[in-house]
Amino acid sequence: MLALAALACGAQALAAAADRNQPTTVDADSLRYDDLKQTSIFTGNVVLTKGSLILRADRLELREDAEGYQFGVATANGGKLVNVRQRREGTDEYVEGVAERVEYDGRGELIHFISKAVVKRLACEQMVDEVRGQRVTYNQRTDTYTATGGPQAPTPNQRVRTIIQPRGQTAAGTPAAGCGAPASGKAAQ
Repeated sequence: MLALAALACGAQALAAAADRNQPTTVDADSLRYDDLKQTSIFTGNVVLTKGSLILRADRLELREDAEGYQFGVATANGGKLVNVRQRREGTDEYVEGVAERVEYDGRGELIHFISKAVVKRLACEQMVDEVRGQRVTYNQRTDTYTATGGPQAPTPNQRVRTIIQPRGQTAAGTPAAGCGAPASGKAAQ
């Protein structure tokens, strides 16, 4: 989320349907939990997994409000980026996103990739399209995104950049075949 436990629990358009019913597992070097504030802070080599969703970060803070909506913030240290990856429902596609900071708003079903943000859609592990900006926001309800440029955009001119591959082509410019299918379209014998 391309993305936090909250993302894992609330994912709709981005998530594979089966992911919603999967348990959330968080591995980290340490955890600090506050029951009164309903917050969990995971630090050190954080890996969150829920079905096909995988989030990697240095720090992950999760909280739940009184209505049960979940919110989260994942960050990375030392020039690294938070990484989010999840399979799109009913396809061989994945959405993959990286940024210095990733925020999830469970009420609005929004994922914010902030600072050096790059979000890609992959088919058969080949890039189909990509958007770069200082901030990329993915709306899970509408399956849409917005992007803004700025000083922390990962582009030379600090503007938004989008790359869209021609239909049926991979990022390398070769015709796309179905995942695992021969490029000729004929069954392997």
